[in-house]
Formats: sequence, C-alpha cells, structure tokens
Amino acid sequence: MILLIAVAILAWLALQKFKSSTPQERRKLIVQWTLVAVALAAVLLAISGRLHWVGAAIAAILPIANRLWRTFGRHIPWLAPLIAKHAQARQQKKDNRQGQQSDSDQSGQDQFQQQQKPHQPNLTIAEARQVLSVSADATREEIIGAHRRLIQKFHPDRGGNDYLASRINAAKALLLKQFD
Repeated sequence: MILLIAVAILAWLALQKFKSSTPQERRKLIVQWTLVAVALAAVLLAISGRLHWVGAAIAAILPIANRLWRTFGRHIPWLAPLIAKHAQARQQKKDNRQGQQSDSDQSGQDQFQQQQKPHQPNLTIAEARQVLSVSADATREEIIGAHRRLIQKFHPDRGGNDYLASRINAAKALLLKQFD
C-alpha cells in the first residue's frame, strides 16, 4: 500500500514537471521516465521473485547507459576523421589490389603519383557559387569570407570530411580565377 502511494506521488510530480516543461524538454523527459520506469519495474519484479536478477540489472543499467550516451555523444565528432581516414586507407588498398590485377605492367612510380594526387572535383561556376552560397556578383572578399566560414565548419580536422573540404577549396579557386 505504501509503495502504491509513493508511486502515485511520483507520478503526480512527474506530471507537474511535464506540464511546465517546453516541448523539446518533454521528449527528453518521456525517454528518461520510460527508462526509469522500466528499471524500477524490473527491480520490483526481481525483489518479488518474478524476474531473474540479471534481467533486473540490465534494466537498471538502461537509464545510466542513456545518460552516458548523451554525455559522451558530444565527444564523438573527433572520432569521425579517424574513421574516415581508416575507410579511405582501406579503399586505397582495395583499389591498389584491383589496379595490380588489371594493370600489372604499370610502373610503381605511376602508382605512387596517382596515390599522392588528391582528387579535385570538377565544378562549374554556378556549382561553385552554390557551394560557397555567394551571388553571381560576389566580390573577392565575399568569396574569401564564405570560404573561410565553410572551411572552418567542414574541415576534416574539425569533424568534416576530405570530400567537402576539397569541393569548398575547388569552388574558391574557381571563383577567384575570375578576378585574376
């Protein structure tokens, strides 16, 4: 009986908190309360002998795992460049194996030069303007400013990738050629 009263009081407090929160906070609250409710139900079932203690332990870990995921989730972007470099190295190895099988007479120097040569995307002037989000009559300073803003956001060292950075750099180079 005391347990039911405690649950009723907690439900009432949760409802009051839910009513006073913003819509963005409500979604978080629903997820948190659901995980806590599952954990409490599992613990109560384990205490009463209706659930194995391992199941209760797993259910009790869910809210903790959710909080840890949100805490460490914001530190994950620094892993993206490492994952991208690993995938790029794996793709280069695969390409090298396929290249050796199909073109066994190609010299080692040519292969080295192909690997060292970065892929430069072919852009039209309209695409370059679209990439940098500048108008057709943009000045040199506007192009440089747009490039600086985008490259800071999408640079591989800051969680971006090589492809986007190369497109941004190619767009800047193409648009600045018009001023020379």
